[in-house]
Amino acid sequence: MPCMSSSPKPISMSTIEAGAGMNRTAQKGVTLVELMVALVIGAIAALVIQQVMAMFEGQKRTSSGGSDAQVNGAVALFALEREVRQAGYGLFGGSGSLCPLGINIYYNGTTVSNGGALLPLRIADGGAGPDAIEFLRSDADFAAIPTSIIKNMPNSSAEVTADSTGGLAQNQMFLAAGKGGSKVCTLMQMSQDPQQTGNGWNLQHNSGQYLYNPPNANTAFATAPTYEIGDVVVNMGSFIHRRYQVLCERLTEVSPTLTAAPYTCANTVPIVDQIVDMQVQYGVSPAGSMQITQWCNATATSACGDWSNPGNNEVSRIRAVRIALVARSVQYEKEMVSPANLTLWDAGDPGDPPPSLALTDDQRHYRYKVFTTIVPIRNVIWGS
Repeated sequence: MPCMSSSPKPISMSTIEAGAGMNRTAQKGVTLVELMVALVIGAIAALVIQQVMAMFEGQKRTSSGGSDAQVNGAVALFALEREVRQAGYGLFGGSGSLCPLGINIYYNGTTVSNGGALLPLRIADGGAGPDAIEFLRSDADFAAIPTSIIKNMPNSSAEVTADSTGGLAQNQMFLAAGKGGSKVCTLMQMSQDPQQTGNGWNLQHNSGQYLYNPPNANTAFATAPTYEIGDVVVNMGSFIHRRYQVLCERLTEVSPTLTAAPYTCANTVPIVDQIVDMQVQYGVSPAGSMQITQWCNATATSACGDWSNPGNNEVSRIRAVRIALVARSVQYEKEMVSPANLTLWDAGDPGDPPPSLALTDDQRHYRYKVFTTIVPIRNVIWGS
C-alpha cells in the first residue's frame, strides 16, 4: 500500500491578498460624512423635541392658570353666596324685621350705629372700582328665636329678665327689640351667664370690660329705649358683621364693627387670591310684593332712584342680590388673550346698562373667568 504524505499544501499569494482585503473592509468604521449626517439628524430631533416640550409646557401653564382662576372664582362666589343666604338670621321674626325703627350698636367707646337702619346686607358702591358688601347676622349655636321679656326694665338697669336663657352665655351678644318692631333695637353683651330668678332668667349686661355695653346708654344713643313686658331678646352669638371687598387683587374680609374705615390691604384679611373685580346689585320688589321688578345699583343716581343708603322702608323690599366676580389667572401670556372689555352680566334695566371691566393692554395678557349669580335673601323673604 503506498505511503501518503502528511505535509500541508502551500498557500498562494492570491489567497493571502484576498484575506487581507476582507479584513480591511471589515475594519473600515464610520466615515466623517456619516458622522456629520448623524449629528444633523440628532440636532433636528432634539430641536423638535424641545419645541414640542415648550409647547406642551405652555399649554399646561395656560390650562393650569385657567384652572386656578376657575377654582378661585368658585371659592369666592361660594363664600359670598353662603353669607347672602344667612344674612339677617336672628333679625327677622314672623312679621318681618324686629328692628324696623333702627338699631343701636356701641363698641369700645364708639357709637357704631345710632338708631341706624338695620340691613341684613348692605352694598357699598365702588364707583369705577369694585363694590363691597356687608352682612349682619347671628351665629348662635342655639336657634336665634325671640325670647319674651317678662319684667319691665328700668332705664338705669343693666339687667333684662326673660322667660328663658335663649341659649346665651357670658360674652355673647343679644338683641333687645320692641314687640312688633315698636322700638329701636339695642345690641347688648352678656357680662355673666344667665341667672335664674323666680320664673325667669336675668340677662346681665354690665359695661366695663364688655366692649359692646356703653357706660351710659342715654349719652351713647339719641334714643335709648327701656324694654318692657312683651318685648323680646334674641341670641346673636358673637354677632357677625362682615364686609367683603376686593383689595390688592384679592377678596378680603373685615368686621366694620371692630375695624374703622378706611379699609386697606393692611387691616383686612385676605380670603381668595386673584379676584380683580366684584359688582353687586339689589334685587328690589314693589312694596307688599315678592316679585323682583328692578335691579338697582347702590348709588344715588341708580335707574331705580337713590339706593346709596337704603332706609328701613327700602330694606323690606330687597329680596335678592346679583353678584358678579372676575377671577384672573396667574399666568402672563406672550400674546393678548383677553378682550378689551369683560361684560359682567348680560342684561341691565333701561337706562342702567350692564357693567363691564375695561382691561389695559398689559392686563389683556392674562386670562379671566367671570362668575355671575343671583342669591335670594331668604331670611328677609321668610320674615315677610
